[in-house]
Amino acid sequence: MRIVLIYVLLIIINISVFSQTSDTIILKEIIINSSRIGLSESQMLRPIQIVSLKKNSVNTDNSVSSVLKDMTAVDIRQRSFSSVQSDISIRGGSFDQSIVLLNGINLSDPQTGHHSLNIPVNSTVLEAAEIVYGPGSRIFGANALTGAVNFISSIPQKSGIMLDVSYGSFNTVNGDVVLNHVAKKFNQTLNFNYTQSDGFIHNTDYNKINVYYENNISLGKIKIKTMLGYLDKNFGAYSFYTPQYVNQYEKIRTGFGAVKVYGGSAIKWEYKAYYRGFTDEYQLFRESADYYQNIDGIWINYTTGDSVSWYRSHNNHFTTVAGTGFNLEKDWIGGKSAIGGEYRYEQIYSNVLGNQLDEAYENLYTKSDERQNITVFAEHGYYKNRILINAGAMAYYNQKYGLNFYYGGDAGYKITENFIVKAGVNKSMRLPTFTELYYQGAANEGNPNLVPEHAISIEVGTKLYFSKKSFINVNLYNRLGTNIISWVRESRADKWKTENLTELNTYGAEIFGSYRDFEDNAFLNNIGLVYSYIYQDKDAAGLESKYTLDHLKQKFVLNLSHKIYKNLSADWTLNIFKRNGEYLLFDFERNAYTNMVSFPLTELVNLKVTAEFNKIDIFLSGYNLTNQSYFDIANVPAPGIAVMGGVSVKL
Repeated sequence: MRIVLIYVLLIIINISVFSQTSDTIILKEIIINSSRIGLSESQMLRPIQIVSLKKNSVNTDNSVSSVLKDMTAVDIRQRSFSSVQSDISIRGGSFDQSIVLLNGINLSDPQTGHHSLNIPVNSTVLEAAEIVYGPGSRIFGANALTGAVNFISSIPQKSGIMLDVSYGSFNTVNGDVVLNHVAKKFNQTLNFNYTQSDGFIHNTDYNKINVYYENNISLGKIKIKTMLGYLDKNFGAYSFYTPQYVNQYEKIRTGFGAVKVYGGSAIKWEYKAYYRGFTDEYQLFRESADYYQNIDGIWINYTTGDSVSWYRSHNNHFTTVAGTGFNLEKDWIGGKSAIGGEYRYEQIYSNVLGNQLDEAYENLYTKSDERQNITVFAEHGYYKNRILINAGAMAYYNQKYGLNFYYGGDAGYKITENFIVKAGVNKSMRLPTFTELYYQGAANEGNPNLVPEHAISIEVGTKLYFSKKSFINVNLYNRLGTNIISWVRESRADKWKTENLTELNTYGAEIFGSYRDFEDNAFLNNIGLVYSYIYQDKDAAGLESKYTLDHLKQKFVLNLSHKIYKNLSADWTLNIFKRNGEYLLFDFERNAYTNMVSFPLTELVNLKVTAEFNKIDIFLSGYNLTNQSYFDIANVPAPGIAVMGGVSVKL
């Protein structure tokens, strides 16, 4: 009832504020990429937040995870410093319940959602991120149970070179090189990034190499976009996945390639094909001269004198994802209609996950599994006069889980040209990951009998535009989830096991706002506001949950940009959040769990000061300026205050 009253009050405030604005305000018609039919932002009825990546948030290595953490309602749970390893969840879902796309290509990994943000691209070559809040299965396919993030790459406007170098706390070094070439009907971008750090505590060092290439070709009415990416990342994982072992380590490699061909006038069409290969080596005991060495089957740490005889080998996984799809769109007197289809193949080779092989693959992988997914979409939109309607459906087939249908619709009404009220009902689903199905470890155990998750979401909302650049959106939703998958256990003596929870009810409210209509020489340039509230009512039979039920209960983000003097400016971020529930505290000195404690309120203040010259920008950034002790994941410590400085040169 309290949420409803707040929501009604916000609607009244919106109408009151709008009545004082000019009727001549023109909406900013940004074209939305996260849709099967061509829509402007004002026609998009699904809750969506568009974040510009041209002006990066105050992050260390141009990573996308820090931008999302500092500027959206998305829950980004970072392990260690910046982009080392991050989980993404939307609207109280788990990190497996949302998907990540690049220019509409699904980059999600079937092994685990932990790899969703291990994408081979940096924010230096990205234009924007479109965050779609709420169920997206009828648009994006399986696994977009709670939402999706679609990163949009930049299209270079002129040839040139950009160099970005920074250095800071924990001996962190970051270097970016971007090469752009623009011709009459052809442009291309090549980005090379290298990052390394000693880490802020023991075994949190990391290094990363990222290479991304894209070209765009125009052949009359036919356009071709080609994307290639490679990521090589190694990092000390301290207590990342279990606090009982602080010398964990992980090595990941990913290669990605995709092509999109599109065109047409009377009927717009698009064809895409993509491939993603991913290798993951997880070491429970880090293997190196300074950590553990395997001596005749016994892992020995010569620094501490520790030895382990029960640990046999590291976990090695190789996943392959390949797919192809098409989309046809037609504008006609009845509105906009689209149909499409996609085939997606997912395979894993592993020495831990999958079914036993008769013969080892590449003398390393002894288990394997695969699944083939076929999806057919249909969508229709009507956008005339003051009425906005969008409805669609997805038919999904998987050889293990059979044929399923997912559908939904949204409707809106323009009270005025700049004030819209809307409502929608949508159904979505998610497949179990290979980790949830098969993993067997020291502290975790999978379940091969899991079935897909399902959810039905109901929501209402408003969109108010003050001008081309300023707005406020309010959303209220209820998601009823069934067969929700979670890692649970009865007591601290038990392993975490995956189970289909009977039911998970999620209630939430969101507010997104931005004001940019300041004079050119004004002190303030931009004020951004994000607030989200989530409540979950679970039926988990009294079990303790590792991920699903420790969502962000409240998150408040305030972004402020202002001038200091002439070409000197500052960007501030205030990020306040409170996580739901309690967790079992781990005492690292005693190497034992102790007692249940509540998640604390966290307040993070970040600042970036930039001096802009003709072709050179110099910046100094501070993170967690109040040096608050906090964490995003229970028993995984986060860094305190950190400082980075650098220079960006355009040639």
